[in-house]
Amino acid sequence: MRLTRRGKAVVGVCVAGFALAALSGARALNAVVLPGLVALAAGVIQLRYRPTPTVSRSARKVGAVGGTDEVTLSFSGVARPFVGVVSDRADDGLSAPDATVRAAVGGEPVTYEVTYESRGERELGPVEITTGDVFGLFETEMVLSETDRVLVYPRVRELGGAIRDELYALSAADAPESRTEFDRLREYVRGDATRDVHWKSTAKREELIVREFAPDAEVEAVHVAAGSTPDAADEMAEAAASVALALLDADVPVTLSLPDRRIEADPNRRGRTAVLEGCALASGGPVAGADADVVVRAEPGGTRVILGDRTATFADLRRGGSSRRPDRSTRRAPTGGSTA
Repeated sequence: MRLTRRGKAVVGVCVAGFALAALSGARALNAVVLPGLVALAAGVIQLRYRPTPTVSRSARKVGAVGGTDEVTLSFSGVARPFVGVVSDRADDGLSAPDATVRAAVGGEPVTYEVTYESRGERELGPVEITTGDVFGLFETEMVLSETDRVLVYPRVRELGGAIRDELYALSAADAPESRTEFDRLREYVRGDATRDVHWKSTAKREELIVREFAPDAEVEAVHVAAGSTPDAADEMAEAAASVALALLDADVPVTLSLPDRRIEADPNRRGRTAVLEGCALASGGPVAGADADVVVRAEPGGTRVILGDRTATFADLRRGGSSRRPDRSTRRAPTGGSTA
């Protein structure tokens, strides 16, 4: 608890009143000093017995670089709302310019926006409340220790159509279809081998019907390895996440080797989350697996993506139009025979 400017002025007036009383008599105490002392005492009592509220924070547990979300602070444990300046601390990597507001604590919730500026595990809180007495003579600070953590994912970029086709081709080369187990009949699609046409069903339906065979083995995972200098870890994480998610979006499993962790990701929600979490927390370091199908190297001068004999900058791979996600049949080479 500390005196405000107004409180210091009242104290000064009371001291002056005592001086005047010494010179002019006790009436000066009644006229000036006593009201000031009563106000000071009331302020002290009011703040001393003001309860410290509890706070609950409504905030997302995950976010992405460049994203913005709304945070809500709700206060409880206060029988009568009081006015104060509420300030919620935002960790480095988070921007919350409106996180300090004057509000009625215990009344309506306090809301503000937070922007995710850099990847990693970030923290919101604690909340500080600066409040004063009704006369404005004293103010005190309350620190509410409740905090929440948010995991900020790296930014994920859309890759150009050419590089995506090359990534899909890696999986196609390692996953030949077996023709030993019949799966189902379906309509002919341009590119199907004519030897797969089921002529009896075609004659009945008066349209081309082909046989589809179930593969013996699952599609092989594409190995993506990434590394960086210590000051280019963010660029590495962005490029590695973009490449890995492009493969997962095409139903291709991914093995992602980062300098401090290795992730086996299947093309489902859990796999995508594992890739994003790993890239959010990854540190810079040398490439772990230089013989990988795709190698990402991030340096101060730029980020390179090595795909077989081809090397390109990550900035170039992001340019150009986006390609439509192909289905499994367009990523696999024909098993033989002529095409219509």
